[in-house]
Amino acid sequence: MLNFIYNIILLLLIPILVPLGYIIAYRKGEDKDYFERIGFIKIDKNIEKSIWIHCASVGEVRSIKTLYSTIKREFPDLSIVISTTTATGKRIAAEELNPDVAILLPIENRWAISYLLDILQCKLFIIVDTEIWPNLINTVHKKIPLILINGRISNRSFKRYKMLQFIFKPLLNKFTKIFTKSPEDTDKFKELLTTEDKLKTLGNIKFLNFSRPEDLGIIPPNKRILVAASTHEGEEELVIDAFLDIIDLDIFDQLVIAPRHLNRIDSVKDLCTKKGLKISTLTKYNSDVDAVIVDRFGSLEYLYSLSLKIFVGGSIVNIGGHNIFEALQFKKVIAVGPHMQNFQEIFTLALKYNVVKVIENKKDLIDYLKSQYQNADFENFFKALEFSSREKLNPIIEEIRDAID
Repeated sequence: MLNFIYNIILLLLIPILVPLGYIIAYRKGEDKDYFERIGFIKIDKNIEKSIWIHCASVGEVRSIKTLYSTIKREFPDLSIVISTTTATGKRIAAEELNPDVAILLPIENRWAISYLLDILQCKLFIIVDTEIWPNLINTVHKKIPLILINGRISNRSFKRYKMLQFIFKPLLNKFTKIFTKSPEDTDKFKELLTTEDKLKTLGNIKFLNFSRPEDLGIIPPNKRILVAASTHEGEEELVIDAFLDIIDLDIFDQLVIAPRHLNRIDSVKDLCTKKGLKISTLTKYNSDVDAVIVDRFGSLEYLYSLSLKIFVGGSIVNIGGHNIFEALQFKKVIAVGPHMQNFQEIFTLALKYNVVKVIENKKDLIDYLKSQYQNADFENFFKALEFSSREKLNPIIEEIRDAID
């Protein structure tokens, strides 16, 4: 009954959502493939056997690089289909992974999904991270095995899932297997499903995906910069105060602040100005200012590659931390706060091999900014990550093997 009501609502909304969505896509320059979202997808290849991997956007696409190459190596005759929710995600998938088929997901169009499963000869469907699309899940479940990898439920989402457990429990039960990011996530799924038969804790598969950032050519390579990345309210002030306290030591030429949410740029600008810093934005870069505010997406790895020191936010305030591998891949000891529970696995390894410094206050941050870390063991840190990555992928590979045999 719930599924019937859901689809009636979708049908009523289509006359509004389709043209509105097209206008938005046109304004963003993403109208070329827009109608794939509705289900108008042309497959111009003869696919004999495939698996379909769905990724929400760029982050999820890049997170499966190691998995993708492993599948290609283990099953050279198997075609791989990648769908994304965003146009940028599709472009990155095509450019960086080069799958046999890259498409935009026909959102909640069960007829299009069913048709594609047949024409692509799909044997297994993989959803990356916790993407819950009822029609997608119900349609796939009727035809082929469905697994979830990198499964995670935030504390905020968990409250909503529990309140609507009568909706989410049947959907989650449609998965053949759910591979979670942490024991804490496994416990949350277990509470929702009231069973652990489908669950296995693998850890985060996003790590060990090295990338070569595009040289944006904005900041001179000889500029000595301190990068504060993915910051939240309260963290910028801490970094600014530490930067100002050591400004006379001539360690850094500039502070670069990349707020986690771009809608906070104005407030970060106001804070910098209040503290007496001359500022510019990254898109209008000025070499002579004290601080640069990042006002565009997709710049972090470029900035990490140039930096002398890095602070990754979401960790002083209790957000749970953000991805630190993107910074650590450049073999630079980074600073984070104590709240790294969302990335506990890599954080624990980083502590073990002395490639991360935990700070709790301004004094800690100043000590980090002034110190050299000669005992950082990046070689064994990356070896440990590689071993962990291989171990994690084995159960997924076995699910694929069972599905295609």
